[in-house]
Amino acid sequence: MTVVARRVASTPTRTATQTWDKIVEILAPDPRSPARVELAKAAGVACSSISSEAIKDAPIVVWSGGPRVRVYGVFDEDAITGDGVNEDALSKSPTAGDWRMSIPCLPEDVKWSNGKLAAVSNRISARSLEDDIDDDQSESASAARSLTINAEEFLKP
Repeated sequence: MTVVARRVASTPTRTATQTWDKIVEILAPDPRSPARVELAKAAGVACSSISSEAIKDAPIVVWSGGPRVRVYGVFDEDAITGDGVNEDALSKSPTAGDWRMSIPCLPEDVKWSNGKLAAVSNRISARSLEDDIDDDQSESASAARSLTINAEEFLKP
C-alpha cells in the first residue's frame, strides 16, 4: 500500500480551527465537494484532537481507492520555523469516491468522539492515539461500514 504523508503547522502558528481548515483544504480541495461539507461537520472532534496534540505522533488517516494519506500536526518551535512542514497539495483528492477517515484522540476521548462523529458522518471515526490502522484493518473497516442491517426486519418475530 502506498502512503503519502503531510505535516501541517499548528499551534502556535495556527489555532486548532485554522489547522483543521488547512487539513480539509489539503484533503478536499474543491470547496463545493460533499467531502468538504462532511469534514466541516467533524470539526469539533478534529479540533479537540489537534488541541490535545494527538496528531503530533499519531496521524489522521484517510484511505480510499488510491494511496493512504497520513496527516500529522507540527507544533511548537517546529511549527514556527517550518521544520518538517509539508502542506503541499495532493496529486489526487483522497476524499473523492468511497473514502474513510480515522482521527486519533486521547484514550479517554474515544467514546465521546465516536459518538459525535457518528451523528455527522458514517465515513469518519475516532481511535485512540495509541492505536494505528494497518492495511487490513482499514479494508475490513471499509467493508464493515458498507454493510447495512435493517433492524426492523431483523427484529421481526
